[in-house]
Amino acid sequence: PTGPSPNLGGTLLTFSNLTPNSMFNYSTYASQGITISSPDGLLVLPYSTQSNPNYLFDNSSTGTASITISLTYSVNAIGVGIADSDSPANIMLQALGAGGVNLGSAFAVTIPETTVNPGNGYYVVVDTTADIDGLKITETNGGATYSGLAIADVQVAPEPSTWVLM
Repeated sequence: PTGPSPNLGGTLLTFSNLTPNSMFNYSTYASQGITISSPDGLLVLPYSTQSNPNYLFDNSSTGTASITISLTYSVNAIGVGIADSDSPANIMLQALGAGGVNLGSAFAVTIPETTVNPGNGYYVVVDTTADIDGLKITETNGGATYSGLAIADVQVAPEPSTWVLM
């Protein structure tokens, strides 16, 4: 965790323009070359210490989470702000390659609980060969009394406009 958000070359997507407490149909949100999905549905919640004023919440009734971020192009790095009010929380991050296949092995991350930034962290996955086409975020240790995960902003490097210049 290095949050709040480091600068990877520009923010690809924030949720500040979305209406809080609104649910997306078909469990998917798409914008600017990115699709975010969850089998549990996605809910816009107001305010996050990662990215004001809104964040996107996995609406699981069991407190587990499964959020997939898919890109329409390959990048060298993808970063995402992740929050869980039930911290410390253990999550798995899996980089995705072309076609949504696993890129390498998943790795475990613990979202720490601190007095300054409770339950929040910013995570960056890097592959210098520009093979990253997405990221899957899962939390399997939830319970009915726990909340799921929320994501704040999503950044990529290089930005799509940089690819055009290259």
